[in-house]
Amino acid sequence: MHDLPAGLLDLGAPVVFMPVRHHSPGCARVTRGLIRRLRPAAVLIEGPSDYNSRFTELHLDHQLPIAIYSYFRSEDGRRRGAYYPFCVYSPEWQAIRTAHELGIPTWFMDAPWYALDGAELPAHRYSDGDLRASDYVRALCRELGVEDFDAAWDLLFECDPDPHSADWFRRCHELCFRTRTIDAMQLPADLLRERFMAAEIRRAREKFDGQILVVSGGFHSSALHQRLQEPPDDPDLGEAPEEHGIALTPYSYARLDSLTGYESGMPNPGFYHEVWQDHEQGRKQTYRRLLAQAARALRRKGQLAGTADLIAVETTARSLAALRGRAEVWRLDLVDGILGALVKEEVGQGVRHPFLEVIYEVFRGTERGRVADGAELPPLVRDIRRTLTEHELQPEQAPRAVVLELTEHSARAKSRILHCLLGLGIAGFERTGGTDFAVRDDLVQPHESWRVQWAPEFDAHCIEAALYGPTLGEAAAARLLERVEQLERDAAGAALLLVAAAQMGLDDLAPELLTAVTARLREDAAFESVAGAIGHLLYLYRYDETLGTLRGQKLGTVLREAWTRGLWLLDMAGDTGDARAQGVRILVDSLDRAGADLDLNREDLVTVLRRVSTDVERAPALRGVAAGALWTLGETDVPALVEGLRGLPEPTHLGDYLAGLFSIAREAAQRYPALLLALNKHLMEFDEDAFLEALPALRLAFSYFAPREKHHLAGTLFRTLGYDAAASLPPLSVTADVAARAMHLENRVFRLIERFGLGAPP
Repeated sequence: MHDLPAGLLDLGAPVVFMPVRHHSPGCARVTRGLIRRLRPAAVLIEGPSDYNSRFTELHLDHQLPIAIYSYFRSEDGRRRGAYYPFCVYSPEWQAIRTAHELGIPTWFMDAPWYALDGAELPAHRYSDGDLRASDYVRALCRELGVEDFDAAWDLLFECDPDPHSADWFRRCHELCFRTRTIDAMQLPADLLRERFMAAEIRRAREKFDGQILVVSGGFHSSALHQRLQEPPDDPDLGEAPEEHGIALTPYSYARLDSLTGYESGMPNPGFYHEVWQDHEQGRKQTYRRLLAQAARALRRKGQLAGTADLIAVETTARSLAALRGRAEVWRLDLVDGILGALVKEEVGQGVRHPFLEVIYEVFRGTERGRVADGAELPPLVRDIRRTLTEHELQPEQAPRAVVLELTEHSARAKSRILHCLLGLGIAGFERTGGTDFAVRDDLVQPHESWRVQWAPEFDAHCIEAALYGPTLGEAAAARLLERVEQLERDAAGAALLLVAAAQMGLDDLAPELLTAVTARLREDAAFESVAGAIGHLLYLYRYDETLGTLRGQKLGTVLREAWTRGLWLLDMAGDTGDARAQGVRILVDSLDRAGADLDLNREDLVTVLRRVSTDVERAPALRGVAAGALWTLGETDVPALVEGLRGLPEPTHLGDYLAGLFSIAREAAQRYPALLLALNKHLMEFDEDAFLEALPALRLAFSYFAPREKHHLAGTLFRTLGYDAAASLPPLSVTADVAARAMHLENRVFRLIERFGLGAPP
């Protein structure tokens, strides 16, 4: 086993390495104390070096937590963003503040985020995943008798009554060094970063005569120390990408909590915040105040915790702290004390008790950051603020309703802005009602209603959306394009995003977006999905007068290709359903409404429909749909429909065939008695068993008709057969009780059909 390099512990060396765990209060105190003790000539901190030109922004009066947000667009078009968060007890933040107070030059020494393009790294750059995943750490946890890395860290570094001792410093270096050397988890991106940081340290030594203090994640400390003993190996980072940026953004403890998915940081940041604040004020027994907060939160949730319960919790927590060798009650002591004293029932493995949810919510903290005035904002943020002011859409503390009549020019302009904000996920703008252009069920008087209200996440969302572009329109288009490219074989979903693009008022529907939608069309092999895309495209091309896409040439080109592919997929289809019938209707409607403009081939459609309608290997319902479409197009007659009825080998197929036929051409049965006669004759040839077998599907098929239409069908059939349709029906041959029970049974059947979605579409 390698020995810890002695130079790492030498506080008199030309370069002193302060190993930290990001967002550790213990490390923050030691870092601050070390700067005050050494008074180094310069302090170098692990952080994005491309922010150094604006480093003085960090000295403004910010409300923590905040984060540096770095973003770029790579050569392959991918957009990536990363966060460097700071809270009041982050070692990096305390290094920045303390060095500033003492007038010590300070800057970031890590490679820019864009230089790591291609590396699969966490988006939160202050990540300690290397430490958490270490075999050495797992063995250490077993040796210490604790459950995980967080508990081990607390025991070794946060609960130490003398964090400024040489022993604390040695233990921290030892842990980080052993983790790295034993598990050898150096990623290529980490090696590049360390080469860059080593070069920065060398430049600092050349610039300053005195000592240099390096504050970095402990995982890197020994590697940086070793690199300084070797010949220089400065990396070539190449040119910065054309699209990139960096800015301060508000953050929150909810986002910082490792228990809610953050890859780094201490769990329950609110707990450590309270501990830090109390330490700064010379107060002790932080756990008492946190216990009181937890008790109030439990009561608000309807979980009773009386005085006796709280006494039991405190007694248990204090006993656990003593048993675990801690001088004060700590986070896990309090959590275990609450669970041990208040949870009476057994909790299954992997299940988090409601008490624990409340406790972690309290321990997470509610701190939200605010970036001080004077910090430079990305162009997108300035554009959003200007646009909202210009159109009187600024979010305020009190919610307000915005009602837009989309036939008015000013209302359409506001609608486009609001849809762009919605597409970017900017908090504070919620569409509450109005015309749904995706469903298109109410286009007579297009309108929308919105709820606008300032949200705490508004500023952060605006800054982080700068990843997509410098203006609201450009950013919304880029985000839509990204969403389209993330879809896999979903033509309908891609075309629906074109509708969203139209609602945003994107110029000419953004050519890149149309190209991406075309790609999704070509890869989608599902007829229903492609037909759904044709429906959206047809609306935009032929019917839309509100969104401004009517008869767009590029849109027409995409619609023509979609229609051709849909026709090919129909020819290959082997089953059916309501979606398939709707798809055939869309093909027919597209031919009728846009065939002349786009040169859609009618003969190709008719040929495919004939092939499907006469193919006995196809599902009966699909054959019926194709026959109905031919009828709608005037390309078949009653004898051909009758022939289709005779070609059905099974009684159940009759109802399926008719369901398909009626779904697209129900007027054929109403207008032509010959079809009714043929159907009647066909049914009369069934014996009783065959009729009962066919009956459920027949009832479903005739559910396409309204009651008045069914009455008309019955009258037409009676007259054709020579009966007086107006004659009185014979008296009911069953008792009223039997009739009532039959109606009750029928109602139950209808409810079951509705419950399981077996009915015909409205």
